[in-house]
Amino acid sequence: MAHSSSAPWLSRILLSAMRMRALALALALLVVLVLQTTMAPWLSSWNDRLSSRTWSLADSQTQERRVVVIDIDEKSVQALGPWPWPRDRVAQLLQAIDQQGVSLKVVDILFDGAQAQDPALKQALQNGAPSVIAQLFALNPQHTVQTGTLSGALGAMGAAGAGACPPGTPNAFGYMAPAASVLQAGQGVGHITPVIDPDGTIRRVPALICHQGQTYPALVVSALAAATGAQPQWRPESQLSGPQQTLQVGSFKLPIDPQGQLLVSYQTPRAGFISLSASDVLAGRVPAQLLQGAWALIGSTAMGAGDAVPTPQGGAVGGIEVHAQLLAAALDERTPYAPQWATFWPWVSGAISALLLLLALRVPRLGAAVAVPAMALISAALVWGAHSYLLLAQHQLLAWGTPLMFIAVFAVNLLVAEMLRVRFERERLYQNLASYLPEGAARKVAFAGPTAQVMAQRQQATVMFVDLRNFSAYCEGRTPEESATVLHIFYTTVDRIVSQHGGVVEQMVGDGLMAVWNGSSPCPDHAQKAVGAAEEIWREGVAQLPKVASRKTPPLDLGIGIESGDIMIGSFGPAQRRVHAVLGETVTIASRLENLTAELAYPILLGPEVVRLAQPAKAQALGDFLLAGLTQPRKIHSLPVQYGPAHLHLVYSAEQDQALVG
Repeated sequence: MAHSSSAPWLSRILLSAMRMRALALALALLVVLVLQTTMAPWLSSWNDRLSSRTWSLADSQTQERRVVVIDIDEKSVQALGPWPWPRDRVAQLLQAIDQQGVSLKVVDILFDGAQAQDPALKQALQNGAPSVIAQLFALNPQHTVQTGTLSGALGAMGAAGAGACPPGTPNAFGYMAPAASVLQAGQGVGHITPVIDPDGTIRRVPALICHQGQTYPALVVSALAAATGAQPQWRPESQLSGPQQTLQVGSFKLPIDPQGQLLVSYQTPRAGFISLSASDVLAGRVPAQLLQGAWALIGSTAMGAGDAVPTPQGGAVGGIEVHAQLLAAALDERTPYAPQWATFWPWVSGAISALLLLLALRVPRLGAAVAVPAMALISAALVWGAHSYLLLAQHQLLAWGTPLMFIAVFAVNLLVAEMLRVRFERERLYQNLASYLPEGAARKVAFAGPTAQVMAQRQQATVMFVDLRNFSAYCEGRTPEESATVLHIFYTTVDRIVSQHGGVVEQMVGDGLMAVWNGSSPCPDHAQKAVGAAEEIWREGVAQLPKVASRKTPPLDLGIGIESGDIMIGSFGPAQRRVHAVLGETVTIASRLENLTAELAYPILLGPEVVRLAQPAKAQALGDFLLAGLTQPRKIHSLPVQYGPAHLHLVYSAEQDQALVG
């Protein structure tokens, strides 16, 4: 059959559930490792995209009141003129914000290039609450434009050493800095340089940027430094539950990744920020106490501002929203980070998921086709649930795309492995059944459910009975092994010849067997095939029989009876104990003809119907005979055979011995 020629080692693997499952696990690990090695950027981007979806689960009722956005929006430019505004108008806006009692002004606007109104702007930045303004770096080596005056460089940074950039800090090749005319002594300056992911989304901002050996902080870092009066300090961390390194500003700790980046938390929904139109602030239409003590984040989302960026919350929004999220997360100490134990997360989650998938195969009454996909979904949900809880509650970012990929690949491999193993087991079962039952009957038994009904069909067929005559006498005084060898050769020879002639051996009982043409397997010219098989069985079968004859042991011989007609072939009996059988008058006639061969001394006898259908040229009519158990006589024919001299000698010797005994 399908696997009859399989190598022994392959059969051992296919038949072993443990080996097949171990192979499925090894292949899943190999696939994930190959993807991590050859497609690391794509895999990282995929992990980021999946993680970004989690922010939608955050509490949508959260209202951020400590950081208030002052937006130079479409309403403002329609009322006061197109962007960019003259700097004295920006100065007026800053003065109006100070009048509302803010504690910090964070200005997300680039003041590059000198203008006539710069003194007014410089004065507005100096008066009132501390202020922080923006500068922009180019991280692409191809962009080397340098405009304005860089400022805000940090001094010694703890373990990094004086004047040295901390490890992992990205290098800048160009910049757009504020004009010197707006800078004042000690003016807070922070960069607004984003890191744009391959999908165009901003999820990270460099905490520090290195340019010509000097370290420049991000806008959020400078804002914290201005609010606390503390110098940022870079510190490595050793706790497994913490980040690899942090940037400490006063009492605030900002976790940064090995690339020196801050992960942007989008946990606060966009509607959670209070956003005031700049025109309303200038017109005094701000609710009392709304800005009292708050940090004012000033930026522009108006058309033409060129500050639209995509975020995981969807759509292109003003870059001011990214800085609002960074500031709010810093105040709550919920800036996301990958803990140091995140290295083990794919392995731990993968091992747990693999264990659950393997345990699913042991669930009673559930097949692999149901249990494995169901458990794969449950495992994926558990991994995603752990990721979501840690991100939203503990602010720890664990990539769940890689474990999800492993779960999917392992589940598919496991299903394929189980299907192959079950298929191989069924094929082996079918092969074993086919060695005890006819092929067609074995297929029905192997692939059909049990039933208590008669499962048989009516066929016009040709039935042959072959008997090993004198076998009982032959076995007397001989070992069982010797007798079994003779019977084995007899069965094997007859089965081979019957199969070659298109028939099927349906039963092997004792020293005889029954073969059927056009029963379990179709055979249009069944009568001719059966007659041809009978002659070959006689020639080969007799030649293989042991040549022994004595006074006590008559020679072994063959008797063959054949008839054609209607039969019933199939399975009968209760569901728990079925039997394959061939029934009908045709079967009875063929059996009686085989019995009659010993009395008439003709080894091959044919019934009237097989003679009519096959019309063998050598058939000889013997007359009408009333067969045992039947009521109507039948015309019987013999099929002449050629006896070999050795066979005749044995028969004559046996007859002489019997005569002498008599």
